[in-house]
Amino acid sequence: MTDSKTVAYESFRLIETGDEELARRIIAPGFVNEEAEDDPEDVERQQRGPAGFLATAQWLRDAFSDLRFEHHETVAEGATVLAVTTMTGRHTGSFNGIAPTGRPIRHEQVHIFTVTDGRIVRHRAVRDDLGLLFQLGAGPGR
Repeated sequence: MTDSKTVAYESFRLIETGDEELARRIIAPGFVNEEAEDDPEDVERQQRGPAGFLATAQWLRDAFSDLRFEHHETVAEGATVLAVTTMTGRHTGSFNGIAPTGRPIRHEQVHIFTVTDGRIVRHRAVRDDLGLLFQLGAGPGR
């Protein structure tokens, strides 16, 4: 069985690359991305399993070229893995209705995974979304 921290770390490589084989290896068939549930219009990203994870990864890569995740800290306790990251890239595609700006982004995030039998079954996140909007010139009062 794969170490849960390694599985969480690999999920970021999956977002960066869209590697379908990796998705089948580390994402459980019943995987739920709770972050995608916030957008009732986006049925593709709400899919369960590897297809839903890959749809989210593609959505991010379409919006941000040179997408990378800097890893700061990863902590595992039982089935739960917390990963503190900074997502970087350049806004070169539409993102939540915001036209491409060409601006670089640095988006601080904490990802919370549930890993069972070496596969991710659930994902949640705490992110500085308002800070990201400001970086794109779209925050309140802009």
